[in-house]
Amino acid sequence: MKILQVIDSLALGGAEVLTASLYAGLLKRGLFCEYYLLRSEQTPLERKLADSGARIHAPLRASVYSPRHLRAFRETLRRFKFDVVHVHLFPAQLWAACGAWAARGATPLITTEHNTENRRRTYWLRGIDRWMYGRYRRIASISPATTKQLVAWLPELQSKIADCPNGIDVETFASASGPGKQALFSVTEDTPVILCVGRLEMVKDHETLLRAMSSIPRAVLALAGDGPLRRPLHALAEQLGIGSRVQFLGKRADVPQLLKAADLYVQPSRWEGLSIAVLEAMAAGKPIVVSDAPSLAEQVEDTALLFPVGDAHQLALRISTLLADPHLRQQLACLAQQRARMFGLERTLDCYERLYRDVARKAEQ
Repeated sequence: MKILQVIDSLALGGAEVLTASLYAGLLKRGLFCEYYLLRSEQTPLERKLADSGARIHAPLRASVYSPRHLRAFRETLRRFKFDVVHVHLFPAQLWAACGAWAARGATPLITTEHNTENRRRTYWLRGIDRWMYGRYRRIASISPATTKQLVAWLPELQSKIADCPNGIDVETFASASGPGKQALFSVTEDTPVILCVGRLEMVKDHETLLRAMSSIPRAVLALAGDGPLRRPLHALAEQLGIGSRVQFLGKRADVPQLLKAADLYVQPSRWEGLSIAVLEAMAAGKPIVVSDAPSLAEQVEDTALLFPVGDAHQLALRISTLLADPHLRQQLACLAQQRARMFGLERTLDCYERLYRDVARKAEQ
């Protein structure tokens, strides 16, 4: 069986990491994945996937919002034969739906809903979403909160939704070893290091984390990831007087080692689907602080400290509590690592294999 995985790009991000991680696991099950990118950025994740043998289609050098993707995707479907097309994220969801419709072929489409919220959920865009999701045979949802929000937006989608929680290779993060704080963060081993991994964009709410850091002396904040808000966040750190204690690490391929060296992990997101970054921190055995966005609260349950979304004061209190209490840090780290075992990649692979085979079989009937 041949699957085409379609996504905006393979930049650092939870959906991108999940999409790339499907390749090797599905190959062992006799399912061959190829990848279609709206934009090739030659990221470490993209290069690693190509080096592992995956075929990557990236026919255009254009914005992910360019309508030219409709024709390019249509031609890809006409030229190559796939049993199922699996699409991740918007606008890939839109161009794949349009391209498949224009190709007038029978290749079934499925999509994964990766977030509980998005900026399209306004009444004047409901018709576009209704048409777009209507092109998909099934919709994989990565968490109960994601399902709840999507059904509230478009109730008619309920019958199409299948639960497919994200998963990771837990052992990679549980057994990682690294060179330590001095080599990774250029600080002494007794300096508290707080790590946050993710794209520097509005939804991740790094601004709240920076404001919280202004109340936490000595600690260093390491931000792994890049994005459109890098310059504004750097300027804010300087304005808050913490510029020397905030490290912008950019895109990193050594996240397991960064996690092992850090003292605790923080995810201040305004919303999430099911956070791969938080799963990785859980598997690494880190004490964690997350916002009380519904999906994050579901994900960590009682294994992390929660703070109200956007509340820098409460976030600072949670971080300070953990830094001052080694016993609590150890307790939460152990609980998090135990819970991470529930989110192994094999369970995710099982779900998608069933989904692919079921959709392909029904398409042939």
